[in-house]
Amino acid sequence: MSRVSVPFIQTSLKMSDGERSKLTSIEKEIHGQSSVRLKCLINNLASKVNTKYLEVGVYKGSTAISAMFDNPKTKVTGIEHFLYDDREPNKWAPKGFIWDNMKSQLLANLDRYRSHPEKMNKENFKLLEGNFTEVTLTDKYDLCYFDVAPVSPEIYQAFFDKILPALTTECVVIFSQQSNSVQAQMLNDVFKDNEEKIEVLMKDYRISNSMSDSKKYYSGICIMGLKKKALKTIPVKK
Repeated sequence: MSRVSVPFIQTSLKMSDGERSKLTSIEKEIHGQSSVRLKCLINNLASKVNTKYLEVGVYKGSTAISAMFDNPKTKVTGIEHFLYDDREPNKWAPKGFIWDNMKSQLLANLDRYRSHPEKMNKENFKLLEGNFTEVTLTDKYDLCYFDVAPVSPEIYQAFFDKILPALTTECVVIFSQQSNSVQAQMLNDVFKDNEEKIEVLMKDYRISNSMSDSKKYYSGICIMGLKKKALKTIPVKK
């Protein structure tokens, strides 16, 4: 996916709206903070040969697995700190601890495919454990799912500062949490603040009246085709 193809994105969306992809009922039913349509969309977008997919906020792996399933040439890097779970009463893990159940479920979900590497080879998955603002990304990714919670203007700005440099010149990015109008406006405002860095080639939404809609796109998404702008350098006098 070295160049953004708007028709390809639109076709992927249309297919996922009808819950169509290469996923089986097993992948569609993997527990996580996603939905069937969202999993289908990521599977469809990651179907181009040699896609490099970056997922910021892996949780228990349902969408990362969707990206790899029956897409044998797709490489996936997932970032997760295992510190925040919206389904836990206290949300944040106690200081000095992680939510072990989240990490163990991720590993278990990946391990269920150990005897079927032709369908989902877990060797194509790399986990970077830590805060996305602190991990080191050494590759270039053409598809990214930014699924961070909770969000803030600072978190969205960190996307530009830390994640955008690791994306290819043209790329597809999906942002979650867009059914919340306040958070959607946050994202729009931060994009406006960084308009000198990026050109939006296409933009589409899938939202609902819920932040956990299992019938549609869970917390709502904004999908963008982006092109990074060449930043002008200002000569410095000696």
